[in-house]
Amino acid sequence: MLGVDPSLVQDTPLRFREWAVVLADTHIDSGRHYWEVTVKKSHEFRVGVAEVSTSRDECVGTNSSSWVFAYVQRKWFAMTTGKQVPVPLVGKPDQVGLLLDYEAGRLSLVDTQKAEVVHTIKTQFRSPICPAFALWDGELLTHSGLEIPPGL
Repeated sequence: MLGVDPSLVQDTPLRFREWAVVLADTHIDSGRHYWEVTVKKSHEFRVGVAEVSTSRDECVGTNSSSWVFAYVQRKWFAMTTGKQVPVPLVGKPDQVGLLLDYEAGRLSLVDTQKAEVVHTIKTQFRSPICPAFALWDGELLTHSGLEIPPGL
């Protein structure tokens, strides 16, 4: 579980300077992958993927080496290189899914209640990536190793 107490994380070059940002220890360079994220008591967070070598000096979604879905001020956005594209997901569900197709260069936000894709970010991944999570407040729990839901 990810929280916002920075004193619990050792200060190293791999630590992000702002926000509570975590990159997963799983590196992905091929295939289709699916995981879900449960978020509680948070008004602002980001979930997606980032290159393993992404800069730790800025939050994920603000550079060309990270691709995220952000929940900000009760609205959803797809973000990369600091650009925000509105995503038509009503409200803040407690749980969302992420579907990654590395070769196709697609990261999709999935409505877990309906098991359907809400929005897809299209790009070309250039190097190994890993799941990325950023949290302004509240708690975030990941559910990995899941089967891809039928029809996705």
